[in-house]
Amino acid sequence: DPEAILARLDNLRTTMGEYFIVNDLQNLVRGGRLSNASAFIGGMLKIKPLLTFDDQSHKIVAIEKIRSIKKAYSRVETLFQEELDRVDYPVRAVVIHANDPDEANRWLADLQQKFPTVPFELSYFGPVVGTHLGEKAIALAWMKDFTKA
Repeated sequence: DPEAILARLDNLRTTMGEYFIVNDLQNLVRGGRLSNASAFIGGMLKIKPLLTFDDQSHKIVAIEKIRSIKKAYSRVETLFQEELDRVDYPVRAVVIHANDPDEANRWLADLQQKFPTVPFELSYFGPVVGTHLGEKAIALAWMKDFTKA
């Protein structure tokens, strides 16, 4: 039944979340989302934009600007913990990367240690999101774990 499938997909969508960390601002310049001057200053300050999907516009939007990749990871982990505290169902997560498997595996191991009850996987961005975010971008995405619910 197509209506049942659509209803289940809508339900699934409400349990999903994601945060993207952009490592290289030059790709945002090439995509017209950031000026050269902003990228230059942001690069000097080691700014790492934190992005997510906007449910209304269905676009990737900036939510914070964080100084250093280490602080960006920490902020995503804090936001993920807040999400885990908010929901009443089991969650599974995935670390997604853009051509940086070593860094992705390092963060994955760190996340597995910090969140031992959450099953994690490793993946890579598809061409559309990968092109938008640029090489070395990384993300944490999650959804309800329907295998346990």
